Amino acid sequence: MLAARLDAVRKSIMHSGEKGRALELQVRHLLRELLPPEYGLTTGFIVWHSPDGPALSSQLDIIIYDAVRYGPVIHLETCDVLPLEAVYAYVEVKAALRSSSDAARSPADDSLETCVRKNAVIRQMRTRYFCATWGSPMAVDTFSDHWLALRAYVIAFEASGTVVNDADAFASRMADVLKQQGDAHIHGVLFPSHGFFYTRAVDSSATEDDRFHVVYTTDHPLLAFKSLLLQGLASFRRPESSWAPALHLYFEHEPQWLEKIPGQTKL
Repeated sequence: MLAARLDAVRKSIMHSGEKGRALELQVRHLLRELLPPEYGLTTGFIVWHSPDGPALSSQLDIIIYDAVRYGPVIHLETCDVLPLEAVYAYVEVKAALRSSSDAARSPADDSLETCVRKNAVIRQMRTRYFCATWGSPMAVDTFSDHWLALRAYVIAFEASGTVVNDADAFASRMADVLKQQGDAHIHGVLFPSHGFFYTRAVDSSATEDDRFHVVYTTDHPLLAFKSLLLQGLASFRRPESSWAPALHLYFEHEPQWLEKIPGQTKL
């Protein structure tokens, strides 16, 4: 299905940028069919409160967020900016995915290695800021909480190169690249007509030998992806119902408030 859509896009669109956006749209349509309405889908950026203040992520092809309780901080015609507190996962969309060699100084943009490097940066976005009341509804406190790293997925319409086309070899390469990076975790890589590759999750007490294990299947990969995606999103920690994102920290603006009290009216 996705392979047929890729072929149609390739034959009808020559501009690489427009072609990329068309492929992203096809994947968004697919995800919309797979996910319940509570999950919002958009493209754009994530704003988070870094140690140096508000910061933007790199541009992400698809952002999966809580559409019931949250919305974009900024909504533009072509993209949105979502607060980190609202986001569950992101998806990178590739027309074709390849693997660069270890000797390559700068991996190709459409390579597994680049996806892993990008994920290592995004995984640093762990601290979320909320506002909540503790007792009196008049007293609102701002606090931070160390959170799960975002779920990360890659969907590629085609596999490019000898290593990637060999499912067993690609799984081994994916495990090696993740271990070399050390601070990355790609939850799943989907080639709809080729296979689904999943990095097995471990807890913080796991030994080094238990980390970066990649399991894969070539048997109905889209079905496997749907199952693991829904499981990954459902198990992502939700904030308490009384918590709200501390959006004022992102705007870095403290307005000048003027106050009047009864009895001060000038006639």
